[in-house]
Amino acid sequence: MDKKVNEKIAFLNKYTLSSEKKVEFITDKSTILNAPIPEYWKDAFLTDDLDDRKAVILGVWRKYLARELSNTILYLQTYLTDIELMRIGEEYSILYTILSYKTQKTAFYEGKNPLSESNFGKKFDCTVENIDKTIVDFYTKVHNGFYYYPSKTMGLDSTENIDSMADFEWEYEDQLEMDLTSCYNFFSNGMGTYVVLDLNQDLETGAYLWFAKELPKGNLNFWDIIDEWIVIGLDF
Repeated sequence: MDKKVNEKIAFLNKYTLSSEKKVEFITDKSTILNAPIPEYWKDAFLTDDLDDRKAVILGVWRKYLARELSNTILYLQTYLTDIELMRIGEEYSILYTILSYKTQKTAFYEGKNPLSESNFGKKFDCTVENIDKTIVDFYTKVHNGFYYYPSKTMGLDSTENIDSMADFEWEYEDQLEMDLTSCYNFFSNGMGTYVVLDLNQDLETGAYLWFAKELPKGNLNFWDIIDEWIVIGLDF
């Protein structure tokens, strides 16, 4: 293993959230073929050509969310410098290495193995049928979250970090005119601001910018604000 790979793994290992779990890059073809990952991941990682990998992986992003995440997909298409299959413990992810246009710094983003619809649905009080198909498609076809690897923020949260806003106490709770049990965070900037969706509302107007210390700003388009904020993170 060359020095750059060792340095990358040493950096990534600082953020596994477990002293026992270590990052591995999976390159052995038989391991890839037998891994519990989507077939299109296998197609992507059985080739060593970066352009082919990008075509396969981003092709699936486009298939399900071409309009919803158009700016994110374009940024990845333009500034991705590597895509690798990563395993931490028993969990598989894709590691996206991105060269920021604005700062020319390298950033690592993780996209976890997508979930089955039943496992995704366990997170919510409502049935999967009541959740917009584009959100279900992202989590079950593309990734169980896509975010800046060190902080696990500035992207779509993995389901382990999605919570009902009713699970927390808010200073301004008596001023809110909504059912918090149907409101879930799907994005965090890591500094106390969230993108929250009321699952009882339409995607076009049911999202909120949710703040720790002040009233949420509502009537927002869920995917528009997610797409915008992911690119802000990628460009930081």
